[in-house]
Amino acid sequence: MQGLLITNVIKILDKAGYVVTDLAETKPRCFDVVARKGETVLFLKVLYNIDSFKPEMAREMKIIAKTLKASPMVVGERYKMDYLDRGVVYTRYGIPVINTATFYDMIVEGEMPLIYSAPGGYYVRLDNEKIKRARESLGISAGELAKMLGVSRRTVMLYEEGVDTNVENAIKLEEILGECVVKEIDVLNFVSDEEVEEAENVRYGEKESEIISQLQYIGVDVIPVKHAPFDVISKPDEAPVLTGIKQVREIEKRVDLMGRISRIISTMAAYIVERKVKVQNDSVVIVMKDELSCVSNPKDFYNLLEEKRDNQAE
Repeated sequence: MQGLLITNVIKILDKAGYVVTDLAETKPRCFDVVARKGETVLFLKVLYNIDSFKPEMAREMKIIAKTLKASPMVVGERYKMDYLDRGVVYTRYGIPVINTATFYDMIVEGEMPLIYSAPGGYYVRLDNEKIKRARESLGISAGELAKMLGVSRRTVMLYEEGVDTNVENAIKLEEILGECVVKEIDVLNFVSDEEVEEAENVRYGEKESEIISQLQYIGVDVIPVKHAPFDVISKPDEAPVLTGIKQVREIEKRVDLMGRISRIISTMAAYIVERKVKVQNDSVVIVMKDELSCVSNPKDFYNLLEEKRDNQAE
């Protein structure tokens, strides 16, 4: 079921002109699809039942998205014993969740959803300036509008200050004022930087820990990643680098996945190895661990990657 859903999501992205890659070959993963169109970069988790979305996956999605200037999102169809509704944004651990139909409306038709789900029902975000302007143009006082809506004057004042309301009240409000006063929900900028938690500690083997220590010693920030084809995101001053450090047999497969992601999001990628490997990928720089001993600062590290990338391309 999930495979079919991922296929449908990719078809929608293709139709909208996105360049896309999926990570069907790797597990575990906190995202299944990476897509880009212009400056918009999407990291998508696709699940038939969104109840299987775990808090550690959400945390990591938010960290990756913030670091790589991308938008994290979950696309699904069900939760508990019910279906997700079209045009409604749900939330799981701070990540926006929508169904495939809503995803189509947003990506292909350019129509952002207007409704979000929260405890107690469905709600909308009101355009407080439009409400006040429309009320005044009709010559209606806040008290009169309150009577028409069947709410208190204080509630009307709250609407004009930007407080959200349920869908039923919003419909009444628009019928009385004669215009749309509901704001679109910007799913692409749903997660604020303030909501992003610190990366959780990841246990690495001795060899991987040595590589991380070397990177940190030369001043490179290292963000650990557990559920992705890359193991850390290295952050020299210039730009983030998708970085593989696990010394495993499947390096070739991981390098291929890293290369596909780096091409989509136009980000440098590197794999640091202890021994020479017979792996070649124009999008992933292969770095010997010993080469890090010749690097003294983050700028030198980035220059090393650029130089090796250029040499690999020749």
